Amino acid sequence: MKKIFALLSLVLALGFTSCIEQDYPLWNGSLVEFQDAVVRTPVTGEKYPRITVANTVGTVSLQVNLVAPQRSTDETINYSVVATGTTAVAGTDFTTAGTLVIPANSSTGTLTVNVVNTGRLGGSVDLLLQLDGNATISPSENYKQVQLRITRPNP
Repeated sequence: MKKIFALLSLVLALGFTSCIEQDYPLWNGSLVEFQDAVVRTPVTGEKYPRITVANTVGTVSLQVNLVAPQRSTDETINYSVVATGTTAVAGTDFTTAGTLVIPANSSTGTLTVNVVNTGRLGGSVDLLLQLDGNATISPSENYKQVQLRITRPNP
């Protein structure tokens, strides 16, 4: 009889507690972030990772993620070069557009940087890129920057 009572008590307790309605908060924001910033370890003392590329690489493609429901139209995302983390010279070491497009019904876009082959100068230069977003999509505070280190072979 005690076993039946214990079993009945357990079933009643589970039955009453399983019907509790939960109201979980939903996030309705829209962000963009660099995939490399999400999966790579940041530089010591900074919030961004560094990707090393040779000056002979040509084009570097960086994936940008949309953290939001996919949009039915193309989204143009602005980005900029951050002067404080950049020693590379625009037009001499690299060229880039300043905008990228996340296509309609997609969760990713591609930011393209053309690395100029400056020859055998030795050393390296850095290029710090930052996502700025647009009127409806903000940059992720933790994953909005990536630095490219462009190496140049010794003469």
